[in-house]
Amino acid sequence: MNKQIGFIAAILIAAPQSAESFAPSPITKVRASSTSIDAFFGFGRKRARQADDPIKDSENLQQNLQKEFNPIRDSRRSFLSTGVSVTAATSLLPLRTNAGEDKLTNISDADLKQIILNDIVDKSFLVTADITRSVYDESATFTDEIDVYTMDKWIKGTKSLFIPSGSRVSLVGDVTVTPGEVTFRFDEDLMFNIPFKPVCSLSGKVVLTRDEKSGLITSYREYWDQSVNDVLKTAKFGKKV
Repeated sequence: MNKQIGFIAAILIAAPQSAESFAPSPITKVRASSTSIDAFFGFGRKRARQADDPIKDSENLQQNLQKEFNPIRDSRRSFLSTGVSVTAATSLLPLRTNAGEDKLTNISDADLKQIILNDIVDKSFLVTADITRSVYDESATFTDEIDVYTMDKWIKGTKSLFIPSGSRVSLVGDVTVTPGEVTFRFDEDLMFNIPFKPVCSLSGKVVLTRDEKSGLITSYREYWDQSVNDVLKTAKFGKKV
């Protein structure tokens, strides 16, 4: 019951706040349709009127999330904005690196491989957004299975969205580096920074495209092995990995 009250309180606090971490950017190619936040709040009000036990409450929440967050209708932006609004203050955290710092242009494939390995294994950058910014072009775009983001939007949104201490990121195999791109496979459990802190599991591949002249990374492309709907179905609540 305490979890139910906490959930309702979080929703009430989140309602008047504006989530901007994953706000649409000029480069967006996929239309970011709106999630029915009113329906989500309505679910919270319905829960407040009922006297269900905690186990049934958790089951109802999971069923509601799968119904409300239609992966075809709703973009990742709209799904995440509900969670980000709960802790909007985290979106104000400073970026890990200075955008104006010197870029590491034309470094060797071996050096770049070591940097990417460090970002994956030691920094879990897929959930912390702690990238070595000096190897990325400032105009680099970040694309997942849902949408396209600028680098700053991706960093701010990722930092607000996930709880690193409750997530797991594993490198599968090795990092492959060529003059044209960097590729690696991953397997991860992602704890979302929203009420009940659901954990979703997925695996996939990341392709980092490099500029042929500078050697800097100009795009990040994430490919999932599972569909968005299948990823949402893996959601577990309150389970730390």
